[in-house]
Amino acid sequence: MVAIDYMAHQEQYSPSELLEYAGLAEEAGYDFVWTSDHFHPWFHTNAEAGFAWSWLGAASQQIDLPIGTYVTPAAEHYHPGMIAQAFATIGEMHDDRVVLGLSTGEAMNEKPLDHEWPEYDVRRDRLEETIEIALELFERDDFVSYDGEHFGLDDAHLYTKPETRPEVHVAANGPSTARLAARYADGFMTVITGEEFTERLYPAVRRYAREEGRDPDEIETTVLVIVSYNEDYEQAYEATRPWWATTQDVFDQAIADPREIEALGEQATREEVEEKFLIADDPSEIAAEIERLEEMGFDRIALANTSPEPEQLFEVMGTDVIPSL
Repeated sequence: MVAIDYMAHQEQYSPSELLEYAGLAEEAGYDFVWTSDHFHPWFHTNAEAGFAWSWLGAASQQIDLPIGTYVTPAAEHYHPGMIAQAFATIGEMHDDRVVLGLSTGEAMNEKPLDHEWPEYDVRRDRLEETIEIALELFERDDFVSYDGEHFGLDDAHLYTKPETRPEVHVAANGPSTARLAARYADGFMTVITGEEFTERLYPAVRRYAREEGRDPDEIETTVLVIVSYNEDYEQAYEATRPWWATTQDVFDQAIADPREIEALGEQATREEVEEKFLIADDPSEIAAEIERLEEMGFDRIALANTSPEPEQLFEVMGTDVIPSL
């Protein structure tokens, strides 16, 4: 059976609210809790921007589900050694799986902190170096040196480690970054669905894995889906508004100001919104979409909750959707 996860978006709710919602997800039968890792949010109005690493430390003490980031940017504002130290610490504190999700990142993590936002090939290279450094520090018991083009280590050693190293999953929306998942990672993460996933991205990951001498089935595949549920469909539709900019191909644009990102989202058409998000007034529609995504090849489905009354979605997931699956 496909795993049903909760995506705790730091952009939409305060850290305290997200801890409450993570508890509701656990009670409803969800399998995993992910959280986002950004400096600026994807929108400005009523936005939040809690720090993922602090939140994961708190979550490790309050819930018994696996936890991880969806996703931590491999960029200048985080040195890979600090990323490895943070997730090793979380892993030592938690009794279940800890996953370090990594991506090439977005401009809103870098530009506000006065870092440059380079071209994709530079961002991809930084991601690869971050993965290599993190895995070296997680897996080696001696001191580690690393001389990369973007990052380095000089006899670095992690003194605090969990018994089982954090898993590393790589997020990708295109084949080039997907190759890194196939080469290094325990899992592959995306927001891409439909034919673009089944015809292009998923086959690429599996082909690259075989080229690397790996069994493709050993690479866990996760998709992020933003869900809005309400018995009044129009209310559910309107509640997706904070995320409308994600329909406008903003991930690779050099936009860092949430006010600009939000304004770009207002260009979204109703067709784009309904195609991008899972908007439902009947729990059976949620179950049907989960089954459709499972058939595409996803092992895990991370559901973000942007419902007008978020507690209602957790309730119907626990009483209607998850039992039906």
